Amino acid sequence: MLITIIYNTDYRDEANSLKLDVINEWEDVNVNLMGIRDAINNAKYQVQLDGAVVYSGQSAVDNTTVINSIKDRL
Repeated sequence: MLITIIYNTDYRDEANSLKLDVINEWEDVNVNLMGIRDAINNAKYQVQLDGAVVYSGQSAVDNTTVINSIKDRL
């Protein structure tokens, strides 16, 4: 399983926190972090599961919400 977290550099701490929580939830996961200075598709924070968007928004959302969204798609 591959999780990609694309984040505006303003959300670096939130992205790192999510990465750690995802790794704690699934031992066999690969997590890629990609910091950007702008937005991607009008979003400053996006989380993908194997290339499919799980969350996309103008700000970070709590880690539990993202992890539950990932679980729903597995």
